[in-house]
Amino acid sequence: MVDNTPEPPAALPRGWTRLDRTGWWSSFVTVPGYSVLVVLLPVNIGSTVARAMDVSQWWAPLIALGAVPPLFLALYLLHRMWYPQPWVNFDTGQLRAGRRVAPLSAITWARLDVVDRRRAHNRMLTLRFGTDAGLRASVRLRSWNARTPSNAVTHVVAELVRRSSIALPHSPTDPAGRFTRYNFPGSLSREDALDVVISPPTIDQPSPVETV
Repeated sequence: MVDNTPEPPAALPRGWTRLDRTGWWSSFVTVPGYSVLVVLLPVNIGSTVARAMDVSQWWAPLIALGAVPPLFLALYLLHRMWYPQPWVNFDTGQLRAGRRVAPLSAITWARLDVVDRRRAHNRMLTLRFGTDAGLRASVRLRSWNARTPSNAVTHVVAELVRRSSIALPHSPTDPAGRFTRYNFPGSLSREDALDVVISPPTIDQPSPVETV
């Protein structure tokens, strides 16, 4: 267990500080089903349009290729809207993402997306967190090429987690929380979130959530 004692305020950046954000493409590899969607949807569009235009199905692959750029653009814009650039201000104790601003204490949930790239012997990690009011943010903890955040970014994100109210969700049908890991896959407690921020687990180390 890591030490949860807050760092001295003087060691923290002043004013609004931008957090490292996941790339828009990360959803395709860290969210189960996205990569399949990107492949199958253009194929389905090509086949449907070819039938609607009453042309040979040989045109379907070309139509599918033409559908790929607008599909990627739409998903890019969707990711920008869903997870806008996050900023933190320790002077005021606030998190900002897009037009939403909330106290750090209002951050109530965190989720870890994990993808093991076994051929590359690498584990991709994305920490997502937010408030009950809809503010969402995400930070890369390990990228596809095994790069981790700088010490400065790690220090800032760790302090953000320390000042949050992150807790595991509970289901009314499971008051004891025995099946929380199954009912809310990927969810983290504040202690687990702090652990993975300070020391992102490698593919050879145990993960606090299920891997993909």
